[in-house]
Amino acid sequence: MRNPPFYSKFKKMFRQECFCPWVSSFISTFVKTAVTEPKALFNLRSLRERSFGILWMKNGAAISEEMPGNIDKLLAEARGVVLDLGPGTGEQMHRFTADNIKAMYGAEPGLSMHPSILRRAKETGLAEKYHLLGCGAEKESLIPALAKDGILGEGASEGIFDEIMCVRVLCAVPRHEETIQNLYKLLKPGGRMVVCEHVRNSCCMGGSFLGGAFQSLYAMLAWNFFLCCHLRRDTAKVLKEAGGKNGWAKINLQLIGEHGPVPFIVGDMIKAA
Repeated sequence: MRNPPFYSKFKKMFRQECFCPWVSSFISTFVKTAVTEPKALFNLRSLRERSFGILWMKNGAAISEEMPGNIDKLLAEARGVVLDLGPGTGEQMHRFTADNIKAMYGAEPGLSMHPSILRRAKETGLAEKYHLLGCGAEKESLIPALAKDGILGEGASEGIFDEIMCVRVLCAVPRHEETIQNLYKLLKPGGRMVVCEHVRNSCCMGGSFLGGAFQSLYAMLAWNFFLCCHLRRDTAKVLKEAGGKNGWAKINLQLIGEHGPVPFIVGDMIKAA
């Protein structure tokens, strides 16, 4: 495949990947909070999450209209008992095939997004099958929430789900490696993990010099702070290593957008039986 001209690549960095709206949202949230709830300014984490939630509620659907790679097909194929990590406002819900789903568990810590998730579940025929959990993907948050909902048997915390959906969520989870290792354990033998995650751009990993340079620039401009996610994680490596030497029977991950500052890995992984 021929590389796009330098100028086209340079212009694309700003047209498609500029994160000014996220900065603007944080500043706006900060000012409003200073006026209405000045004490809340001391909880910076809560302030960042509130800012992110407000912007995602407004723009999440538009941002999700076109997704990278073949993620539409991968989500449509999901079946059985499914764990959907970080569903946001439920903007991916229409991509699932409701008849194939036995039960779906959505782990979303942003409580302000829950009404939108439930509305979309109803619109897509998943309402009776959808279990909404107010938790994150990290073990100490996810496992108690699953236990409370009743899906975990007595002392069981492994081999629960037929499929796990990771769509733009692993960039934000705490303790990246530990969290992914626990997700691997939750997957049944022969189960499938679907992945659509932005990753580090590096020439050594199939990326590009220009894309990597702009990615580093965004990181220096506090991308992690304003967007509540880590821009330069090597998620593909961590996923592959989660199961040990022979933990995956099949790994099918493709790097998409390698010329830009926010490339994605898209594909699926089958846990060894």
